[in-house]
Amino acid sequence: MMKIKDEKIGTREYFSMILLTIGMKVTDSTPAYLFQQGGNATWLMPFFQLIIVGIPFLLLLSLIKKYQRGLVDLIFHLSGRIFGSFICFILFFLLFLAITIRSKSYVSITNTLFYQKTSIVLLTFALLFTSFFIAKRGLKAIANVSWLILPVFQITLLTLLVVVWKDINWLRLFPLAGPGLGTLLKESFNHSFILGEFILLAAFFPYVRTYRNFQLSSLLGLGVTIVKLMVFLATYMMVFDYPSTKRMAYPHQELTRIAEFGPSLTHVEGAFFYFWIFASLFKFAIYLYLLAFFLGGAIQFKKFEKLLVPLVGLLALSSLLPENTYTLTPFRGILFKIGSWITIGLPFLLWTLSKWRGGEQNKETNNATA
Repeated sequence: MMKIKDEKIGTREYFSMILLTIGMKVTDSTPAYLFQQGGNATWLMPFFQLIIVGIPFLLLLSLIKKYQRGLVDLIFHLSGRIFGSFICFILFFLLFLAITIRSKSYVSITNTLFYQKTSIVLLTFALLFTSFFIAKRGLKAIANVSWLILPVFQITLLTLLVVVWKDINWLRLFPLAGPGLGTLLKESFNHSFILGEFILLAAFFPYVRTYRNFQLSSLLGLGVTIVKLMVFLATYMMVFDYPSTKRMAYPHQELTRIAEFGPSLTHVEGAFFYFWIFASLFKFAIYLYLLAFFLGGAIQFKKFEKLLVPLVGLLALSSLLPENTYTLTPFRGILFKIGSWITIGLPFLLWTLSKWRGGEQNKETNNATA
C-alpha cells in the first residue's frame, strides 16, 4: 500500500481539486480542439460524456467502497503485483503525455497573448518548477490552498460571463444537433478522456477522510464540472458564432479581450490572466503529485514524493521538444482516443477481476468446508 504521510482532506478540499484540474479545461485550448469535432453543438458533448464516463465511475466508486482502497492499491489488490505494475505504468505514461501537451498549451497561451518577448524555455521552467515547489508541500497543503483560491477564481469566471452577456446571441446554438447526433455521440466517446481524469483522481482516495467525503465531493465535482463546461462552450458559441470558434486557438482568452466594465474600463484581459495563471499553478501541482503517485505505485516505491524532482525535469524537457502546439494536434487526437478507452475500460476490468476473485474465494471456501 502507498505510504500516506499527509493528514486527511475533506469534501470541500477534494471538490476544489477536481474543479481546478478538470473544471479549468474551459479556459485552455481544450474548447478549441472540441469545436473541431462537434461544430456548433460542441456544448452538448459534456452531457453525453457525463453518461459515458459516469457509468464506469459509479462502478469504480462501488469497488472503492467495497475494498476501501484508492485506485492504485485497488489495481494491485485485484490484479496482482506484476499486472498491477503494468497497468500503473500505462496510466503513468498516459498522464505524462497529457501533462506534456497541456503544459505546452498553457505556455503557448502565456507567450502568444501576454509575454511575447519572453523565452518559451523560461516560461516552461517557470510554470513547471513553480508547480513543483507547490507540489512539494504535499497534497494536504495543495488541497487547503485550492479551497481558498477556488471561490475567487469561480467569481472571476462568473464575472466574465456577466460582462459579456450583452454580446450573446441565442440563435447561434441552432441547429442543436450540429453535425448530427451520430457524429456527436461518436466524438463525445472518443474525447471522453476530458472527464476520464475523474477516474485517475480516484488514486487520491487514501488522502480523503471517509468514503462518504470522497463520494460526495466526486459526484458534486462531476456535476458542477459538466455544467461549467456546457455553459462556457455555449457562451463561446453564442458570442463568437460558428465557424469562428473553430478557427480560434484560445476562446477563453478571446472572451476576456472583449470584456468591458463600462466605456472607461476596457482591456481588462490582464486582470483575468493573473487569476487564471495563479489557478493554473495549483492545477499543475495536483497533476505532478498524481503523476508521482502513479509512478511510485508502478515501481513499488513508497516514498513517491522524491520522484517529483526527476519528473518535473522530464516534463520540462518533453514540453520543449515540440516546436509549437500545432504540431501536437494529431498526437492530441490519438491521446484522447486511447485515454478514453483506457479510463472507461479500467473500472470494468477491475469489476471483472473482483467478481472472478470473489468466485475463486467462494470456491476455495466450499472446498474447505466439504
